[in-house]
Amino acid sequence: MMNDFIYNLLLTGEQGLTLFGTLRFRFTDPLTAVPDGGVPSLLAAHQQLGVVTAVLLPLDGSIAIPLLTGFGRVPLQGFLIATAAGPITTILGSTDNARPAFVQFNQISGNQIAGGVQWRPADPAELVFSLLGTQLRLPI
Repeated sequence: MMNDFIYNLLLTGEQGLTLFGTLRFRFTDPLTAVPDGGVPSLLAAHQQLGVVTAVLLPLDGSIAIPLLTGFGRVPLQGFLIATAAGPITTILGSTDNARPAFVQFNQISGNQIAGGVQWRPADPAELVFSLLGTQLRLPI
């Protein structure tokens, strides 16, 4: 889909395990589709002097890490927290109780993200990974 943001992921675990994956997400509210000017132009109408205004932009997406998720994707829902200066952080959580995953990342450049993934295959077991992602640009 043309409105999707797609990232190739490199995940590194606490014990040195390195995995590859794909993160895909999109804004779910058509009224908050990001215009050509990016998030700052979206928030221009909400700016106030002396006060920082932040908004929550709802997201839907999925993550696929073949060695953890198999060949399927884990569905995610969450939000992007942003100000007029740009995105602050993005938080996504699994909507599939059988495959609980939590993803949080920050934008570090125009097409790169960094953050972490928590995968809980069984309670109380969990795997924690650092995440680096590069945006995949699809031809229009």
